[in-house]
Amino acid sequence: LTAILLAGVAASGAQLDASKFKLTESAYNSVIAKLDAILPIVTVSDVLADTNHVNPTKTVSATSFLRGYTWEDVTGYDDVNTDKWYPQGITTSADALDTGLYENKKVILIDWYDNTGEGKGVRLSFIDRTASGAASYRNALLVEPYTDTSGNANFRAVQIHGGGIMWYGNTLYVVDTNNGIRLFDLDHIYKVSSGAGIGRQSATVYEAFSYAYVVPQSRNYKAAAVTPAMRWSFLSLDRTTTPDSIVVGEYAADSSVPASRLVRFSLDYTTRLLTTTSSVATATWAYEVDILRMQGGTSINGKFYLSRSNGATTRGDLVTWVQGSTAVIHSALAPGCEDLSYNHNADELWTLSE
Repeated sequence: LTAILLAGVAASGAQLDASKFKLTESAYNSVIAKLDAILPIVTVSDVLADTNHVNPTKTVSATSFLRGYTWEDVTGYDDVNTDKWYPQGITTSADALDTGLYENKKVILIDWYDNTGEGKGVRLSFIDRTASGAASYRNALLVEPYTDTSGNANFRAVQIHGGGIMWYGNTLYVVDTNNGIRLFDLDHIYKVSSGAGIGRQSATVYEAFSYAYVVPQSRNYKAAAVTPAMRWSFLSLDRTTTPDSIVVGEYAADSSVPASRLVRFSLDYTTRLLTTTSSVATATWAYEVDILRMQGGTSINGKFYLSRSNGATTRGDLVTWVQGSTAVIHSALAPGCEDLSYNHNADELWTLSE
């Protein structure tokens, strides 16, 4: 990746005590087994075979631009100009599996948060870009299974911002700003009825705000308290470490809030979960980078790539940084840039704009 070098900024932060950053792993959600007995289970490839919107190719103003897509904008449906949902996180099948294919498909996943005030939570776009040219997609809803007051298996919308996502095997990691990380099981995607309700409507009818598919939350990682409180804003996969790891970072709008930090946790590829001792994952590295407006970030062979937003009309920055060196700002990204994801198979850095 090449970029236009504009300026350097000194990293004013410092190495932190990584042992203070801990995540406690919950048990697997037992309600999923009950929903398995009620609802049809589908695969990722089943969802991709049922795409109902197109992603036309799109060229944007970004340095070293390779390829891009936009959303469907047709009479009666508009994901390009909608203010009901805002896209946040991005991950690809190159994160999910080292081969870059998932069920023989090239896939991009993007999550959006609900901006309607109607409590719809977070939706997930499954984008099939296997064929050359335009891609296609289907939106699904992230849900949290629970047992309702009548003792029935039920699910509700996931009320979080969803600022960043990462796909690892059959597991989707989604950051929860004030609490840590939530995990969703892509081996248990459910086909639901088409109604506008949410959750159980009758013994065999479940709805998800008119979305045809739901992805259930399987676990969560609850963050231990630290001072100042950590903002779990984005995350990404790093396959260049041994073992694989995730990098988590936080957004800071301006200097009035505590300086932003980056934290790393190791992964267990055999379970697709964080490496834990007695159900507690402890960070292996933490650093106060103090870079404002970070929206996403990833690490490749020890070098960090961080997206920084500059408003809705000004190009975003790609900040590169190696610990011990001065951070470098490249005015390389489109306005409104968000999360980042690295495709190691093609040496591509994927991002999206809000």
